[in-house]
Amino acid sequence: MAEPRAASPPLGDGLRTNLQRSASLEGAGQAMSLDQPLLRHSLTAPGRLNIWLEQAAHLHELPKMTDGELERRLGVSELTLLGIGACIGAGIFVLTGVEARIAGPSVGLAFLLAAVCSMFNGMCFSELASRLPVSGSTYLYTYCMFGELTALVVVVNQLVDYHIGAAAISRSIVAYVAGALDVMGLPMHDCLVGCKPFASMPWLDISLGAPAILGVVTIVVAGGAKTNATVTGVMTVLKVAIVIFVIVLGMDMVDTDRWVPVFPHGLSATLQAAATLNYAFIGYDVIANAAEECVNPQRHIPAAIIGALSCCGALYLAMCMVLCGMQEAVTIDVSAPVSSAFVQHGMDRVASVINVGAFVGMFTGLLAGVYGQSRIYFALARDHMVPSLLRGTPKCAVWCGTVASLLAMFLDLEMLASFLNIGVLVSYSSTAASVLVINSCCRKTEYCLLAVVSALAASLAVGPYFWPPLAGISAAALAGVIGWACLRRCYHCCPGGAFSCPGKPLTPLVALVGNVYLAAELSWHAWLRLLALGFLVVATHTLASFFGCLDAYARKRMVCNTVRSASKAAGTNPGVGGCR
Repeated sequence: MAEPRAASPPLGDGLRTNLQRSASLEGAGQAMSLDQPLLRHSLTAPGRLNIWLEQAAHLHELPKMTDGELERRLGVSELTLLGIGACIGAGIFVLTGVEARIAGPSVGLAFLLAAVCSMFNGMCFSELASRLPVSGSTYLYTYCMFGELTALVVVVNQLVDYHIGAAAISRSIVAYVAGALDVMGLPMHDCLVGCKPFASMPWLDISLGAPAILGVVTIVVAGGAKTNATVTGVMTVLKVAIVIFVIVLGMDMVDTDRWVPVFPHGLSATLQAAATLNYAFIGYDVIANAAEECVNPQRHIPAAIIGALSCCGALYLAMCMVLCGMQEAVTIDVSAPVSSAFVQHGMDRVASVINVGAFVGMFTGLLAGVYGQSRIYFALARDHMVPSLLRGTPKCAVWCGTVASLLAMFLDLEMLASFLNIGVLVSYSSTAASVLVINSCCRKTEYCLLAVVSALAASLAVGPYFWPPLAGISAAALAGVIGWACLRRCYHCCPGGAFSCPGKPLTPLVALVGNVYLAAELSWHAWLRLLALGFLVVATHTLASFFGCLDAYARKRMVCNTVRSASKAAGTNPGVGGCR
């Protein structure tokens, strides 16, 4: 029989008492209620995944302790402009030319595939951000659903992608500035863009302009969320206007014969390009990072994410079709694809305007990227996962700008691009999996087993050796319906007031499968980086735990109380998967 509930003692001696009581009850084999505040697993039993998930799902019983909450000042319009500013920029003005060389005219289809995958992921972010309105985004979701170690592996790889992405965008901004200066008769390419001083070190490409750009961005982000949102909003409106102007002007120069063949390098090249172009949409998760600063996260976050992705997808597709119709894919300039296309048609002045638009577009993307990084570091510092020196948001912004500046100063864009995207795809996969876990309400294995058997039966039914075609299709459909019904029994609607991801569990499953497939299309450099960083994080965490440097239980209490406090301020209910 479960013990009666008692008032939660303060952190410290009370925590030690709770741990001792938990160990004694487990040793005696006594059953404990899920509402019991005691932590029910031992450090020597990492394989008890079900207890670990239940513990993560009932963190709401832990004592209160707050440590710095952000002011809620951002509305839906500011968040939408923040998301558009983060997405439109690098995708149109940097990666378009690179991937058009790989995929040819089908680069538009590659953008569309990446947009669809991003929309499924956006639904997952919308639900979790509305239910857990705290800075940290994927780190927080993974921490609550899968534990500290998994969250660290995911967030470290995500931050590496953010740092590399900021460095790559800053170098591209400098390239556009140098191009504009060349048109005006002021050649400063070698000074701003970079030079390679040593022939034996081709990866070393020193740039003086990129750190200067990142310095300006750091100052804006350090000024606060409202300042950053205002600057980003104004520049985003200007950027979208220039993009629409370019699309309309370029339509008169489109030759549809250049769109054939659609797949000059095969469908596999298009899928590979879609995996890389997923980077063009990664900015929307900055909206989820701003959940703690959103006035009404349960309504504003989903509206902003869906609106930003829809707008960006339409503009990306139109720009790709116009660009590939203006010139052959093999002749597109990789460093400045849009402006060079108009230069080839004798429109140098329009190219200068495009350079300004590219500068504004990538600058807003850089602003949003550094802002998102700073909020992740803020969440890590608040949870004592990084030094407390980074607990203030201005300090986090300075740190993010410094790391990106060092990368941009010494490494070239081509080398940086080979390491991109794997961390973001892993974080998106973790978010989709978190939606599945947070909505699960049934732990009975027979439903899962029946779903697996139904899937196997469906695969056998469509085989040529078992059934005639019509009978096989009918049997596969029946098995699919049975499997889907079993899965639906394991999920429920989220609490009232919060956004519910439509089509659960299909939507997060599609997002998860899509992310894994896109990750499989990346180069081996990206996977090697993922494995190396994962091993480093696991080894460091293991050593720190072995020598007693980590207090995981106290940190869980801290994370839980942060979620509870933020949810109360926003008027939301995290539900069974988080802190209620």
